[in-house]
Amino acid sequence: MRLLNCDEMKQVEKYTAKYGLSYQRMMENAGAACTRNIRNIIENDKTRRRNIAVVCGKGNNGGDGFVVARKFAENGYNVTIVLASGYPGSPEAEYMYKMAVDIAIPTVWYDADRMKAIQTVKSADVVVDAVFGFSFYGSISEDMKQLINEMSNARGLKFAIDVPSGVYCDSGYCDPNCFVADYTIAISALKPAHIVHPASDCCGDIIIANIGIPEESYNFISNSMYTYNKTEISNLFPERDPCAHKGTFGHLLSICASKSMPGAAVLAAKAALRSGVGLVTCAFPECLYQTMTSKLTETLFMPLEENEGGTLSASCIEKLLASLDKFDAILIGCGLGVNEDTGAVLKAVLENSKVPVVVDADALNIIAADKSLLDNISAPVVLTPHPGEMSRLTGVQTSLIQSDRVSYAGQLSKEHGVYVVLKGSNTVVASPDSDRVYVNASGNNGLSKGGSGDVLAGMISAFCARGLRIPDAAAAAVYIHGFCADVLADRYSKTGILPSDIVKELREIFADFE
Repeated sequence: MRLLNCDEMKQVEKYTAKYGLSYQRMMENAGAACTRNIRNIIENDKTRRRNIAVVCGKGNNGGDGFVVARKFAENGYNVTIVLASGYPGSPEAEYMYKMAVDIAIPTVWYDADRMKAIQTVKSADVVVDAVFGFSFYGSISEDMKQLINEMSNARGLKFAIDVPSGVYCDSGYCDPNCFVADYTIAISALKPAHIVHPASDCCGDIIIANIGIPEESYNFISNSMYTYNKTEISNLFPERDPCAHKGTFGHLLSICASKSMPGAAVLAAKAALRSGVGLVTCAFPECLYQTMTSKLTETLFMPLEENEGGTLSASCIEKLLASLDKFDAILIGCGLGVNEDTGAVLKAVLENSKVPVVVDADALNIIAADKSLLDNISAPVVLTPHPGEMSRLTGVQTSLIQSDRVSYAGQLSKEHGVYVVLKGSNTVVASPDSDRVYVNASGNNGLSKGGSGDVLAGMISAFCARGLRIPDAAAAAVYIHGFCADVLADRYSKTGILPSDIVKELREIFADFE
């Protein structure tokens, strides 16, 4: 599912206007589609909602609002237009305003009669926000703050046209005084603000309105972002062959664990098995043999030489490399420990593997200290940093990374020729061979516990071993991981979710994706 930023949406509209559908026609179609969607909701509501306040700005979002007002009036509703910032400023919006005036829809000018405008909003059964739309930037002016706050706090059902006023279309930023909607009607396509937090929290339920833009208009642009819904994730998985055997679903090598962190390896291995991989071999320091074998019953074991700190020793490299050709994917890093020995092990794996390598946790910190480790990789590599690890990998402050996660993930991916899974709210997946990035819409802060990343790493590596394309493996794992957390949060709580709960939930959740 495509996500279009402000400039991309403008390109689509420009192309469409040039080849057959005028801006005026698009505005008429947008307003009509919004009206249909609003009516579908309010007419199925037991509360009889007849009084509609449409708050319109000067631009084309306001023009859409004038069409909404006219369509409701033509269908017998009591409609009032509130002009939030004066007379319409675009030819199309002016035309639609005059059509509304021609059928005698009452109009209140906010700058001339502020109290009446606010009272109109307060008393309405339905409030429609058509003030700024997707072109908003900067901050809400002092004059507008009171009106938009009253809109957000109104007793009526609240709808935003395209993007709630005060929300940045292209990011998760929203002005502290932005409009908070019950429903947002996305015109033609989803925008980043519809799924990226905290902006998405102001959108309420999202409805996509088709306004007649032909598919070729979208093909004309190279849009930079996409997301998936449950159906699209399901389509990434091939049907399971009735004659399949364990070899059909791949063999994963998990090089994880140290004396102080065996649990990370256990979580990753269990998550991989629950994610459908045929075989998992766990490579770990031999001092953990009793611990690992007592916690894992379905995996194979490769105990290896350890150093005095209880992590893998560099002396195990020869044995490890001798077995690499048995596997379809490799996971390295969960609980691995950071020292000279584990650095040597990671270097050997990256330089000699012929199958995808998923790099997580301590392995990321080893790379952060020596980025030359990525110079001689021999197979696809997936880096899975959280924001703090991303900061160490890039040298950029965490706060800056969080302000533009898509760009920083893409830059790291291109710079080193690796896949990047930047974890956190709206996890981002960037690919070295594509300018498009996946932005995830599932999950919640119940995942904010140590071990959640180990579970995700096990899932990604399992999907890679099963043969999914790497970007698909990463996107599917991220989505399903978050989907599990959403199910558990609804059933129990966000506070009480444990990473091990995600692993247990996978066996049932996959029924939705097979």
